[in-house]
Amino acid sequence: QARGCGMTPLGRFILRVFLWLPLCFGVWYFATILIAVPLALVLDLLMVQVFPDLVRMVTRDGNDLLVVLRLEALPPDPYLNVMAPAVAHSIDPVKYGYGLPLYTALVFAAPGTEHEKLGHWMLGVSILFLTQVFGVSAEIIKDLVFSLETARQQLGSSALGREVIALAYQLGYLILPSLAPVGMWVVQFRRYLAELVQL
Repeated sequence: QARGCGMTPLGRFILRVFLWLPLCFGVWYFATILIAVPLALVLDLLMVQVFPDLVRMVTRDGNDLLVVLRLEALPPDPYLNVMAPAVAHSIDPVKYGYGLPLYTALVFAAPGTEHEKLGHWMLGVSILFLTQVFGVSAEIIKDLVFSLETARQQLGSSALGREVIALAYQLGYLILPSLAPVGMWVVQFRRYLAELVQL
């Protein structure tokens, strides 16, 4: 039976989610410049380990990340017989992180105690951070392997290897940012699902 204003539990939950979404997205948008700091630290360690002869560092540039390449690893210009002038590759990590405000709105709108929600949220934020690291890493590796022979040689990238890299990029860009927050919320709040979908 619907209660209160005549809405079902599911209807009230959906309304609460839509009320929370603008605030969550607003806070997240302005916090992306702060989120870029730990992203740069983790990706710097990861990319330098994977491409020690190619990547000098990964650093933050506002909301973006800059993958700074070693000049000696870049191919020379075939017409000018000089090294390529570009040494930094820019990545936008924001497109991999929009699941965080969606997940936050779902958690805030869900039934349960505030203590329970906070515990779920802290775990969820950590997992979503790792999915963002995965997505950005996949884009960096894709760009390097498909554009630089040096990167292909270091990874020993076969045709199958390049297909795997492209698939990882699609997974990190198209699937994980949207499905990970919803799937994680369903797992965490599964005991409330029956209450939400009751008629």
